[in-house]
Amino acid sequence: MPFKPIRLLIAYDDASGLCGAVVPRMKQMLEERAFRVDTHVIGGEVPDIEPYSGVIVGAPVLRAGIRPAEVPASVSAFLDAAEGLDEKKVAVFSVFRALPGTMTEALKQKVGAIGAEVVAEYAYWHARPQAGDLVIPAECMVRIRT
Repeated sequence: MPFKPIRLLIAYDDASGLCGAVVPRMKQMLEERAFRVDTHVIGGEVPDIEPYSGVIVGAPVLRAGIRPAEVPASVSAFLDAAEGLDEKKVAVFSVFRALPGTMTEALKQKVGAIGAEVVAEYAYWHARPQAGDLVIPAECMVRIRT
């Protein structure tokens, strides 16, 4: 039987260009691990997630990261509208300028409340987006590929 790559979707809110700073490298690293990766900037129509084995969801930390974070309305709407998300393995990430705050935890809780399995989480620092950039791809290798 021929090898069939596993499909992943990276869906992210690119407010202030924060998540967009890490998504291209994340996509490249996942593709180097034989995943087939599509990206979607959150806003507007929600793509069909049925063909994907896993979904990676990202949100920016728009404030200093001191106060408790709320999942952006656009991301919350995406998660609520993504039919079948509760049957997927999901990784979450956030991108911050100053402090990581609680956005990653807020995303994890929102995804968990929908019923999806959260398999990985990471907060990227915008000033050094490659620090820890292997976390999500490595966790996807272990937790989604298997």
